[in-house]
Amino acid sequence: MSEAQPRPVTIIDRPCRFGKTTRMIADLEEAKQYLIVTPLLTECDRIVRDARVPVMQPEIVEDEPDITTKKDHLVQLLQAQKNAVTTHAMFDHLADVAGEGLLDAYHILIDEVVSVADSSFRCTEIEWRDFYLNTGYAKVDPATGQVIATPLWEDNAEEVSGTLSAKAYRAARSGRLFSVGEGIHISVIPEILLRAGQSLTVFTFKAEGSLMFAHLDRLGLNPVHDSDGPEVERGFVREVRHLINVQRIPALDRRTVRVKGKPVRLSDCMSYSKQMMTPATSVTLDTEIAKALASLRRGPLASVALPDILVVCPKDKWFEKGREPGKGPDGTETTPFRPGPYADGSRLAPRGTGKDRARSIPNKTQGTNAYRHASHVIYLYDQYPTPLVHRWVGGKDAIDPDDYALTELIQVIWRTRIRDGEPITAYIPNRRMRELFLSWLWEGDVPQSVRNKIASQQGSKPGR
Repeated sequence: MSEAQPRPVTIIDRPCRFGKTTRMIADLEEAKQYLIVTPLLTECDRIVRDARVPVMQPEIVEDEPDITTKKDHLVQLLQAQKNAVTTHAMFDHLADVAGEGLLDAYHILIDEVVSVADSSFRCTEIEWRDFYLNTGYAKVDPATGQVIATPLWEDNAEEVSGTLSAKAYRAARSGRLFSVGEGIHISVIPEILLRAGQSLTVFTFKAEGSLMFAHLDRLGLNPVHDSDGPEVERGFVREVRHLINVQRIPALDRRTVRVKGKPVRLSDCMSYSKQMMTPATSVTLDTEIAKALASLRRGPLASVALPDILVVCPKDKWFEKGREPGKGPDGTETTPFRPGPYADGSRLAPRGTGKDRARSIPNKTQGTNAYRHASHVIYLYDQYPTPLVHRWVGGKDAIDPDDYALTELIQVIWRTRIRDGEPITAYIPNRRMRELFLSWLWEGDVPQSVRNKIASQQGSKPGR
């Protein structure tokens, strides 16, 4: 790619239900080579089925001794210059493939933004200095903060895995581990992946709230934000807002706990870190949320089929120790469901196997139609970007925390039957998240009638 013709990086930003994936499939050209990246395997199947040009999905080929993993097969497809589709998870591990030049001829299409960074490796500053740096196992590039695994670590990785983090070693070896000081590190998507290929196109909604958009900008890739104009989003919210019944959860508004000596509504402390909450306060929050969910089940959700209810909360709050029941090839449960603190006593998730329950989904659920039957969603977050990652991409100058929160919330709500133009109820107990959503839905001018309806249902005064 010449200096006069820089490699195009484009964000196609369209509302949910505007057929972004359908458009992506329809626009494929026979004369070009494509690597398509989607959140889920089910979407891979759809693209293979519906694409107008041949697209192949990597799989383990039993009669091919050189293909023992899906990545092996993907490499073979790329070497043969075939169009291929894979998942976000697989794409994240293709830095070596990009380094070999196998993506150079490809146009890379990403359906929904990928995760660009997480702060998953931590140790104390003393441990980092004494065990990693002073021993010569790692060094840090002073200009970029990148952590480099030295030959000493490479030669002894297995022997020292009980002392030094194997996860950190793998991240450093793939060029994705960066030190941000005080023993804290973030694992970043390999830059080579975002620079690979003839072009990069990302299909999403409300890109301004995504860390990926901010990261592309940070890398100097100058992404073009194609939103088709503000009138598209205005038309979208005007079409759907009368279909969404936004609710509070009254019990969480009435009860308060003390955080750092000050009373805080339970509905307002969902984002607080463990360091800010005493163990007793955390237990109170867990118990009261379960009670509040039970009161919803006894009242307005009494006649709603449990599988039609989505609960958005941390995995370890819904499943005991964060462990989902095991499932067989046909999807039936092979081990019993054991409730975490939010589910225990909620009346939404009975113990055992083979029973109907409300569905718990991650707060970053996107790009799936698996829940489009759901009529109710309960959103138990006060969403913020991870502070270290937020600082890494440029802080508030790069991405507003409110934009981030709203984008995450919209993605989850649009997993429900609102995708098909059917009405839903969204329980959003946290005031900040509820106000962000209402303000977006009503273009900054929430009718007093809407506020009155929410307030009267909760037994409190109208307004915020």
